[in-house]
Amino acid sequence: MSDRSAPERPSHLDNPHAERVRRVAGLAGRSARSRSGLLLVDGPQAVRELVVHRAGQLRDVYLTAEAAASHPDILDAARRATTWVHEVTEEVARAMSSDAQGVIAVARIQAIGAGSPRAGGGPVVVLARAQDPGNVGTMIRTADAMGASRVVLTPGSVDVSNPKVIRSSAGSVFHLPVATGTALTEVVEDLHGDGTVVMGTSGSDGSLDLRELLAEALTRGEGALGVPHAWVLGNEAQGLSPQEEALCDVLVSIPMTGEAESLNVASAAAMCLFASQCGRAPGSR
Repeated sequence: MSDRSAPERPSHLDNPHAERVRRVAGLAGRSARSRSGLLLVDGPQAVRELVVHRAGQLRDVYLTAEAAASHPDILDAARRATTWVHEVTEEVARAMSSDAQGVIAVARIQAIGAGSPRAGGGPVVVLARAQDPGNVGTMIRTADAMGASRVVLTPGSVDVSNPKVIRSSAGSVFHLPVATGTALTEVVEDLHGDGTVVMGTSGSDGSLDLRELLAEALTRGEGALGVPHAWVLGNEAQGLSPQEEALCDVLVSIPMTGEAESLNVASAAAMCLFASQCGRAPGSR
């Protein structure tokens, strides 16, 4: 984790108590990421997407012998992307991350960034005060799969560089723009400036039924799903606040016929984004 010019980087690490190992493990903490400008990526899928899609931001890759044999594509891509590919023992890998399955990488924090909106006309996904790393990573993964143009996290949301977010996204944080730190009022203002309809998920009286929106798009090519739009999804425990709901042009409810009191926000996001996918013009990405 020192500069690339430093000659002391070992090619093999077998001491789980080494300072380098402690520094890598420390990147699980937000303060260490902020100080160093680096992030920790663990697990085969997340590291694979990092080395393929953000190779220019890669610093170091650490693999056990077993993981290198099981994932030769990661090893080959890592060697093409950086000089600093290290073999580590199983004990060292566990000391760096208990969730790594023998595959760990360190990258510059700029590996996750705003970038340019993805082409293709997909919806914008806005996460308002979303705090659970697993939910946020899953929603970013779903947004990626359903062709969203970008994801925005408002203040009060979990740090998107959190290793749990990256791992839960299965590396999708390295595929599409993910922006953070902009207040919802500003996000909505920018969306309106682009002619985007802002839809929020809510069970409030007067909300439109998601089935009706989808039917309009599929049968008549009309409605909010057929035009540029954004989904605003609220906090896991509280949903959207009245103030956040007031910023939306349309409030949408997801009908439920079972006994569950509510849906997990990541499940709600999947349903809304699939509806967006269905409502898009045939042949669009």
